[in-house]
Amino acid sequence: MRKRRFAVFGIMLCFMLLFCAGAQAEEAQEDGTETMKIGVVVYDPDSAEMGMFSNYYRDYIQEGFPVQFFFSGAVATAEEENQFIEAAKEQGAEGIISFCGYDLESTLAVCAENELYYVLGSSIVTDEAFDAVKDDPWFLGSVGPNPEEVYQTGINMAEYFLEKGAKSYVIMTGGASRGNATHASRVEAMLETFSEQAGLVLDGEAAELAASAENTTLMSADGSVSVTLVPDYTENGAGLQNLEAAFAAGDCDALLSAFHASTYLDKIAEKEAAQERNIMVGAIDSFTEANFEAIKEKDAFGNAPIDYVEGKYASMAGPAFAMMYNAVSGYPESNSQDGKTIRLYQGFWKAQSREEYIELYGYTTGIYENAYSCEDLMQVIRVFSDDASPEALKELTEAYTVEDVKARILES
Repeated sequence: MRKRRFAVFGIMLCFMLLFCAGAQAEEAQEDGTETMKIGVVVYDPDSAEMGMFSNYYRDYIQEGFPVQFFFSGAVATAEEENQFIEAAKEQGAEGIISFCGYDLESTLAVCAENELYYVLGSSIVTDEAFDAVKDDPWFLGSVGPNPEEVYQTGINMAEYFLEKGAKSYVIMTGGASRGNATHASRVEAMLETFSEQAGLVLDGEAAELAASAENTTLMSADGSVSVTLVPDYTENGAGLQNLEAAFAAGDCDALLSAFHASTYLDKIAEKEAAQERNIMVGAIDSFTEANFEAIKEKDAFGNAPIDYVEGKYASMAGPAFAMMYNAVSGYPESNSQDGKTIRLYQGFWKAQSREEYIELYGYTTGIYENAYSCEDLMQVIRVFSDDASPEALKELTEAYTVEDVKARILES
């Protein structure tokens, strides 16, 4: 493993405007600094969440560090991820940051063949999947929510709308019917919360109901609360048709989505007009621009089209970049003293009003200052800071809350 010495440009480097990756590479050659090249695997470049992470790397990190990113197209299978990794290697990539990780064992075999480090950028990985590859020398580790945090988001959203007094619910289960464990966990948590707190009668195990491939309506024992499960994705799936069928069957007080809601707000508005009253909307999604644009508007009843959002924000992908930078530049000990793969956790942010979403969105995009700024990341990257250490990396990564971010901004 070669050591690579990068010039320390200082904190002002974070804010230099570089017009394109090519211009950045040319400047790097002039001052002797080599440009690190990293491939980034996304499941869908057109999705709001993947666009959020990609923009953070492309528009912010790439301007603040001597780095060039290569982004994949839509990657839906392990085979497609592995093909991209090989193509990125041909383009000079020295590491891979992935937001997929469909089959870690096969993908890491490809990374080993191509001598590429690999890290999961903001992903949820099961204990079994992680344990199977944790000793692979090319696997740096994972950053993302733990399974308990994912389950808790479903509880949080169900409790929020129960407190609002909603009685008739639609739950968009997304990929739960297709084996998406994240969506399934969120829906399972919602159902169990409705069962425990509203007397909803579950005709089977919550996990089995969450994975249903057909619209399923459940009622509370006293008939006062109804929940209709609406399966599948709204893009490249039958989710919209299933939603239309659910809306046609009866009125709706609240729609709870295990994924996004911003792309089908028109369907909700049509139902509101038909039933002549508001539908409250919640999504376990991300602090994306799409949600930001939607939440600034008002529906026909004067309310924000989305009432509740809980999810990730763009710069949560920052620590994974720092891990990759340390490894490629020859300082893997700044990630892990014993050289072992690491697993770092982050949770979610939650907005329960238009005003709260707009404020938090500002911290996610650099309107005030980025939640994980270039300056923050430099403190845990060895070539920029002699104080970089595994302890510092863990502390920064897990300081993801609103309070943590505000404290860092005030200190800067």
